[in-house]
Amino acid sequence: MGPDHVSDGFWEVLESTRPRLSALESWLGTQPQEALEAFALAYESAAESLADFSEGVTVDREVWSEDSTEDLCLWVVGQGRGLWTSVVVGDLPLEEAALMYLGRAPLGPDVVTPWDGEVSEPGHRGYQSPGTIVHGVYRTRFAADLHERLDGVRGD
Repeated sequence: MGPDHVSDGFWEVLESTRPRLSALESWLGTQPQEALEAFALAYESAAESLADFSEGVTVDREVWSEDSTEDLCLWVVGQGRGLWTSVVVGDLPLEEAALMYLGRAPLGPDVVTPWDGEVSEPGHRGYQSPGTIVHGVYRTRFAADLHERLDGVRGD
């Protein structure tokens, strides 16, 4: 998949709210249910386009677990369109992005200020990343599990 499969609107939301997670939380809190679902699906799609999580990523001759690979890919998406595009088109190998994620390589020019992790709603603690805050907001606003809703949308 190329870099065009994720909407400009998704990237605009990330860029306009960064680095304040509470700003993203606030934006999500004003959107209709379908917008939260679309945001979550776009985030998921962008992450999945970077790697097959089940195959892992090899860093220092060690293959990462599925969960660790997924966390890395979610982190790359959270860094914004620039870094994500560099990885998805192959200009930056995922292994090099992993070293950045681990703090063992300098952050490249496509990485911007890290998210601050602050949330306004106490019920959103534990959802303190740009990829998971949508799940906390969805649960708070609609008293439903977004993972379950997305499984139904995707037909899983």
